Amino acid sequence: MKKTVFTTALLLAVYAASSQALHCYVCSTDTNSGCSHPEQNGISSTLCPDTATHCSTYTVNPYDDFPNVVRQCKSGDYSYGCTFSYATSTCACDYDECNYVDNSPITASAATAKAPILLTFFTAACAIVLSFF
Repeated sequence: MKKTVFTTALLLAVYAASSQALHCYVCSTDTNSGCSHPEQNGISSTLCPDTATHCSTYTVNPYDDFPNVVRQCKSGDYSYGCTFSYATSTCACDYDECNYVDNSPITASAATAKAPILLTFFTAACAIVLSFF
């Protein structure tokens, strides 16, 4: 009985946490030069609309010293991770404040690697807790 109650409570808590709205950085270097590094420049994340499915960062001239960066909440289909071309880079991610990083190939790949690692640790922790019941 204890195991069933605990399992139900754990599943409800996970569902409630996953159904909360997403927080993304929303800014553009066209209007705020600090948008290039929002965490370092004191820019706060924004609560996205309930329809938002992911955060994105779009960069024009990512290999330039002064790229144009646009960070936003987005809805619809997306491909998790980053794509790069000569003149642009686009990154999409689906956890809070994940679009903080600049879109260089090194830092973007490090940021997109965080979410699966956190999920693995959370799953392992739940399995350990449940093994005690």
